[in-house]
Parts: sequence; structure tokens; C-alpha cells
Amino acid sequence: MFCARCEKFQTTLITQDVDIKLNNINGKIQRIDCKLCKNFIAIINDNKVVNIDEKFNGCTENSWRKVINVQDKIIYYILSQIIYRELDTPCHDKFESIYDHADDNDEIFLKWFDSKPVGFYTIKPKGTEIDRINEYSMTTLDTAYIRSQYRNKGLGSEILYDIIKRYPNEDIGFSIPISYGMLRILNKFLIEHKEYRRSFWEIQDGGNEGSVKLIWFILRNQLHNS
Repeated sequence: MFCARCEKFQTTLITQDVDIKLNNINGKIQRIDCKLCKNFIAIINDNKVVNIDEKFNGCTENSWRKVINVQDKIIYYILSQIIYRELDTPCHDKFESIYDHADDNDEIFLKWFDSKPVGFYTIKPKGTEIDRINEYSMTTLDTAYIRSQYRNKGLGSEILYDIIKRYPNEDIGFSIPISYGMLRILNKFLIEHKEYRRSFWEIQDGGNEGSVKLIWFILRNQLHNS
């Protein structure tokens, strides 16, 4: 099997069974690693190989698409729990965080570019229950990721455009901590689109009273203090 890290065909090793904590995924799921470099190559589900370094049939549009089937869920797992953690390891100094699995009620979207999945974002819909008392006060961007080799192509900004298209005329929350990379994207977006300056919020604890801050204010305050 071809190893993208070694850039040649290598002997592979099935290292472990995988527990993907998402609904409606049945059957045995196993991880394949390169025997030489030990890096991840693909997932096997019911004898079908899911390799995100290869092109997928029927995914020719460069677009954001909602996760709807088993293959999509496995791709999301690969991106969020393997590629992001192991190959594009988050930097805590830049407020990048390790992501847990999406919750059952979260909405997950994949970015398709040149017939390959290259990123994702997840949404906590408004009203999502936090506990028996509290719920999310607004639609909230909870996690977002673009593979490192596809950055600086405007795909991060596309996340914001896709969200406002899917959730028009809504306040949008951004889960704390917001990474430096996302803050740069937000700053550029809000400079260009003044109409959204009172619509984007940094939130914690679901954005309940006293736990929201206007992102435009945060950005201006950072500029003033720099």
C-alpha cells in the first residue's frame, strides 16, 4: 500500500481495532500503519479501505458537505482523531486544542478539495443540551481543522462563509479557546464584512448569561494592547 509519508509503496501493518464513537457504524474497523515509518495510512471497515490521501469517486466538487453516511463518519474520525493529533499536532501556545469525538447531536461538515477530504468543522446547534438545566444559547462553531498542506488557500475563511450560508441571520458562537489561526481569519472576515461584527461571539458554557464576549471587541482590544 502507498505511504504518503514515505512517498512509495510499503509493507503495511494492521496495528489495532478502532473504536469510532459515532452512531450507526457497525462491523470491524481496523487501522493500517506503514511498517517502516509507523505512520497511519488508512482504515479498513468491513474489508473496504478508507484512505484520505487517495481521491474518492463522486466527490469532484470543491465544497463543504455534511457528514451523512458511514464513509463520511470514518473520514471525520481519521481527520479529527488521527491526522490532526498525530501529524498536525496542535500547538497549545497557539491555543490549538485536542478534539474529542463529536457528540451525537453535533453537525459535522467535511471539506472536499480535488476529490479528497482535507478538513472539517463541527457545529453545536442552538438549543443543544449541556446538562439538565443549560443549553447552547446560539449556533456554535465547536471545532475546525484544515490539513496543513492545504492551508493558505482560503479554506479557513470558507468555514465562515459556509456557516453564515447555512445559518443565515443568526448569532454565531465560537467555542473557547479560539486559536490564533482562527482569530486571524475572523479579523480579516470582520474587517471585510462589517455587518457581522455584532453577530460573532466567543462563548463558554454554552454562551449562557455572562459567558459571551463579542469577538470584534476582543480583536480591537488586542490591537489596542499590542
